[in-house]
Amino acid sequence: MSETIIFSAYCAISSVFMLMTALEGWAMRGGWTLARGFGLAACPLWPLLLAAFILHTLLAPRRMPRLTRAA
Repeated sequence: MSETIIFSAYCAISSVFMLMTALEGWAMRGGWTLARGFGLAACPLWPLLLAAFILHTLLAPRRMPRLTRAA
């Protein structure tokens, strides 16, 4: 049940950003260029990258840089 809710929310958010990207191109009277196609294709992917970055930040071991003095 919770997977369905999460998946539905993900699709809804992704759809909103795809719509915003499409409307921005339409408002600029731009044609269907390759860059616009890649922009629309990236809309469903960026939340996955954001989630991966957040998980990495939370789960990665903390490494403190060593402070050394120059000789």
